[in-house]
Amino acid sequence: GVLVGGLGAGAWWIGSQGTSLYTAHSEQAETHTIGHTNILPGGMVTNEHFFKVPLDHSDPSKGTITVFARELVSAQHAAAMKNGGHAPPTLLFLQGGPGFPAGRPQSPNGGWIQRALQDYRVVLLDQRGTGRSSPVTHETLAREENAQRQADMLSHFRADSIVKDCEKIREEFLGKKQKWTVLGQSFGGFCVCTYLSMAPEGLAAALLTGGLPPIDDGCTADKVYDATYERMAVRTQRFYERYPQHIDTVRDIVSYLDKNPTPLPGGGEVSVSSTLN
Repeated sequence: GVLVGGLGAGAWWIGSQGTSLYTAHSEQAETHTIGHTNILPGGMVTNEHFFKVPLDHSDPSKGTITVFARELVSAQHAAAMKNGGHAPPTLLFLQGGPGFPAGRPQSPNGGWIQRALQDYRVVLLDQRGTGRSSPVTHETLAREENAQRQADMLSHFRADSIVKDCEKIREEFLGKKQKWTVLGQSFGGFCVCTYLSMAPEGLAAALLTGGLPPIDDGCTADKVYDATYERMAVRTQRFYERYPQHIDTVRDIVSYLDKNPTPLPGGGEVSVSSTLN
């Protein structure tokens, strides 16, 4: 369903089949909480959704985490749905990364979202561990007893778990029989391919942009990286031939970082290896 309304005490909940009823703005469900609704410049309606999902889908006894999703609906679709019309098809966007939250659009005027909203309502997912979903940071990992426990924790934040989250959210959001289209950018494209392998029955269509993992027999990650390194060496040589003045600049940067690794605000550091990669 879709919430249509302002930031008052209530909002219109528009069901996936166009049925509407007036409900409290902070309506609670066991695994799905509806947050704020906003109407942005240009009339785009945004609705906040918080879903409780298992940390470990194979062992729900390990507890739950929160996954956040922001729903976008164009002014035209929102008005039609409020008047009893059917909801448009749903497009789920899977952000690149890994480790980055979905974008925070301020208006519907521009970019791929403007085009998508003509035909879809769009769901922007903060994949588990990112954004307003339950976070995974160096601070949260420090709570684990040792490196093995940290690795075990991180194993729950891979593409397979993200896809299982998506399926639970789809069933909550649309119903078990309703499908949605997924759009994956970069790492999100890897997640889409995992989705196609694990739960294709939930998809009406799958779209990729710049994120296709090796899928042929014998095409391992090592082979892909070997080919990438060769191409990068050629492109690096072309760059220095075109901009020879930067040879000394890069050497100075590498020399400095070799002696002075530089911390990043969000954790980690800028090192020689990270710069050259």
